[in-house]
Amino acid sequence: MERYQKSVLINAPIERVFEFHNDTNNLVQITPKNISISFETRGNPGLGQDIFLSIRQFVILKTRWHVRITEYEPPTKMVDQQIRGPFAYWKQTRLLTRRGGCTELTDVIEYELPLGIIGRIANSLVVRHQIVNMFAYRQLRTKALLEQ
Repeated sequence: MERYQKSVLINAPIERVFEFHNDTNNLVQITPKNISISFETRGNPGLGQDIFLSIRQFVILKTRWHVRITEYEPPTKMVDQQIRGPFAYWKQTRLLTRRGGCTELTDVIEYELPLGIIGRIANSLVVRHQIVNMFAYRQLRTKALLEQ
């Protein structure tokens, strides 16, 4: 199992940061330009919300994901887990902590690729680097959008 964690301090109230991540429309705004996201269906925000989406990378690679909100504690925690998708296991935890008038956003990603040794090689050559870059970008964009 792989684990990646990154935090950013955002000059915005915790409730505003939580609501930003609660609105799935904002995922498009914080996704790198080389990745295309489209929603097939989305349930109502909150615990148990199911999100079905298509993701296209490298022009030709298209994957479909079904994720579900499995933990929901406004305004401090939101967890989504892959039900179906490209990973053998995927869990993203967003933790929000008040820091004075600011909010610390911590993303914790736990994942495992399929295909055993081939998946581990793909992770070390490509996937981990993509995850690190994607979440660095997401946090910078979230900070920029909420601090405007």
